[in-house]
Amino acid sequence: MVFGTFIPLWTVLHRRGESLEQLGITRKFLVTSLIVSFVLGAGSAFQLITLASASNANIASHLVANFLVLWEPFFVFGWLYLRWERAFGWLPAIALTGLGFTIQHLGSVPLAAAAGFGVFAIMFAVVFALVRNLVVLWPLFYPVASGIGTLQAGFVMGWDDAGISAILLVLQLLIFWWVATKPRSLRAA
Repeated sequence: MVFGTFIPLWTVLHRRGESLEQLGITRKFLVTSLIVSFVLGAGSAFQLITLASASNANIASHLVANFLVLWEPFFVFGWLYLRWERAFGWLPAIALTGLGFTIQHLGSVPLAAAAGFGVFAIMFAVVFALVRNLVVLWPLFYPVASGIGTLQAGFVMGWDDAGISAILLVLQLLIFWWVATKPRSLRAA
């Protein structure tokens, strides 16, 4: 929550004096983003259902647990991708996002799975680069894709995991609210 939410928000809003748009939180291309997210999520749902069935996973708890994970797409795409794009351009940013996503998962999944996640992150980054709006990923597409990835890595999420994800989402939203409502006088601090 500190590195993936607080620092990006504080840096953009208070240190740079920019808007949430610089983190992919924008109304630009909102309807397009929702449509693309819905189509990609619906198109991936069959694979999620098939994997959940093969893993004897409760599809509802697994999908809810992945749905509640906003911190990952916010950090990876709203923060890292947009910083890399600003520094190096869109094409290197896409490649760095894939590499960063692979590295992020090293140690929690086998190398081949982490590399596979990196390839998917490249595809997510391409979609995100077109609209620069996090809604294209979350809440419709990313949870389905993340559900597929977690099942492929052998992580079956139950209602306890969904509860933990819910606590993290509430904590993240509280951080959003706290940082976004801080007075201007603290922004220079």
